[in-house]
Amino acid sequence: MKKFKFLVAFGLKKRIFKKAFIISNVIIGLVIIALVNLPSIISIFSDDEEEITVVKTAIINNTTDTEYPLETNIIQTLNQSYQGYDFEESDNTLTSQEDFWDQQELDVLIIFSGDLTQPNVELYALNSSHQSILQQSIQLVLYDYQDIGYANYDIKSPPSNGDDPGLSQADQSFLDGIGSILFLPVFFLVIMATQFLGVDIIEEKSSKAIETIIASVPAKTHFLSKITASITFLLIQSGVLIAFGFLAFLVSKIFETSSSIESLSLLSELASRIPNWPIILIMSMLFLIFGALLFLVLAAFLASISTTQEDYQQFQAPMIFLILGGYYMTIFLPILDADGLIRVFSYVPFFSTMVAPMAYIRGVTTLLESILSLIITIGFVFLFIYYIAPIYRIAILSYDETKFLKRIKFYFKKAFTKK
Repeated sequence: MKKFKFLVAFGLKKRIFKKAFIISNVIIGLVIIALVNLPSIISIFSDDEEEITVVKTAIINNTTDTEYPLETNIIQTLNQSYQGYDFEESDNTLTSQEDFWDQQELDVLIIFSGDLTQPNVELYALNSSHQSILQQSIQLVLYDYQDIGYANYDIKSPPSNGDDPGLSQADQSFLDGIGSILFLPVFFLVIMATQFLGVDIIEEKSSKAIETIIASVPAKTHFLSKITASITFLLIQSGVLIAFGFLAFLVSKIFETSSSIESLSLLSELASRIPNWPIILIMSMLFLIFGALLFLVLAAFLASISTTQEDYQQFQAPMIFLILGGYYMTIFLPILDADGLIRVFSYVPFFSTMVAPMAYIRGVTTLLESILSLIITIGFVFLFIYYIAPIYRIAILSYDETKFLKRIKFYFKKAFTKK
């Protein structure tokens, strides 16, 4: 166990305590802070003229007090309180409130019922970020009317798939548009972890240092220590990125306290459009960890059967295609509305690392189905370790230079014939 810990610690020190790691993370941190708060930064240097967003709003007053100009007062309060928005009152009433999600003529529908001193308010909004704005303005009008009571709000959500909250068409379009940005960190983290692992093993093997190491520790211990060091590094790097995201959120709060600057944050926009983001973040991290483990086991296997850096660069091509395939699926399948393919590939190991979180975000799969996909991925991790560890033990000390498939067949036969 001491040798295992030493190998893990040694592998981490080679990566974390390098100037390149520190400098690159400082640059990445600045980029994250800048990107998250880019709208606010742009607003600082933009002209005084700002773009006005028109929000078509229908207000239905079914309360006992129909004489109070409720609709007019709410529209006036909204336009006075929130710059950059032009709330226009519309007389377009729907025959069924459920039809609201299938139309594009109205952006907001508000229905009042009961007693106006403490009414029931049904609130429909195509853009969920408008919900808090609407609630605050409605409450201001009600306080001005009677100065008592608090409305009973019933915020309606679009029809969902299964037990998971769905997304409106506007929110879904927004999510599809930035899908490549959301999963870009996952893509780079997996690529980085597999590259570091493979290069590390090849360096030891090509310099013959592996012979000294294997003479001191079993090959299986070396195999597991390399994977442990790589996944630990990935977790540290992920933690650093999350910390930068939190710092970017704090910076957005600083913009928010400035009365002269309009506060616009990508994180707050995402949070408003994806209400179940904490669960999504947890599931994405779990898929990242166990999906990366699957790729790391495969990378260790490819590195062990390679004899030179050129060999590894050539042999890792199928693994890179798997990573790229999962990433491209998160970009193009949502745009094509191929929910059936998203559901299928969310259960396929390797691809599920990125596709499964996207499937859950879109409501294609429920939370239970996502957990089932995660269990399948974890099962494949243990299955890969079980079959690859014996092959690694044979291949790591071999310098065979036959063709790729022939080399694999030879090592596989030799590893399992001895059992």
